[in-house]
Amino acid sequence: EFRYWRPTLESEIVASVPGFPGTTVDPVSDLGLDEQQNAFEGRVGLTLLGRHKFRIGYLPLSFDGDRTVTRDIIFGGTTFTATVDRVLTDLDVKILQAGYEFDFLKTPVGYLGVLFEIHYFDVQAHLRTVTSAKDERVDFKLPLPAVGLAFRAYPITQILSVGAEVVGVTIGSRGHYLDGEASVTLSPWPFVELTGGYRVINLHAEDGDDE
Repeated sequence: EFRYWRPTLESEIVASVPGFPGTTVDPVSDLGLDEQQNAFEGRVGLTLLGRHKFRIGYLPLSFDGDRTVTRDIIFGGTTFTATVDRVLTDLDVKILQAGYEFDFLKTPVGYLGVLFEIHYFDVQAHLRTVTSAKDERVDFKLPLPAVGLAFRAYPITQILSVGAEVVGVTIGSRGHYLDGEASVTLSPWPFVELTGGYRVINLHAEDGDDE
């Protein structure tokens, strides 16, 4: 299964080192990253006995920006100076997910299942001036277990379906994670599906003073 997304970036990043608290940075307004980018996701799935489903997926996201900062920004211990430093930024996010779904309710017109998944985030933020006199890179890796529900109904059996799924987890004061989507699928021929939908990925994670 191949998916095309056009995600909108809404984010805040804080990267600190001891003695140098980081600035809360909006990558779009502060660093000029494009708010939207094209993204492609790949998924592979296996269904056993009709109710047991296994799948893995990979979604890489990449954003870049070029802007002279309008306020002092401390990032990873490096200060980028307002009106002086023209900053080039790369923000790469890779999401790898693996999961199991059990459809505890299954009828000819749809199903309802429970999801158990692991989502692994690899986030890299790289800020540098055009002269490379200032260069700072921060890497953030986080595996998260997630649980949720999956639903699909067939208003027109085997031709048209509507569905939704959501998984998430909370880690208390250190953050939370939510991944949800809703979609409409048209199946004009066997083994061929055309799907359109909307997806939300919301991750808030803190590690010391980093966020």
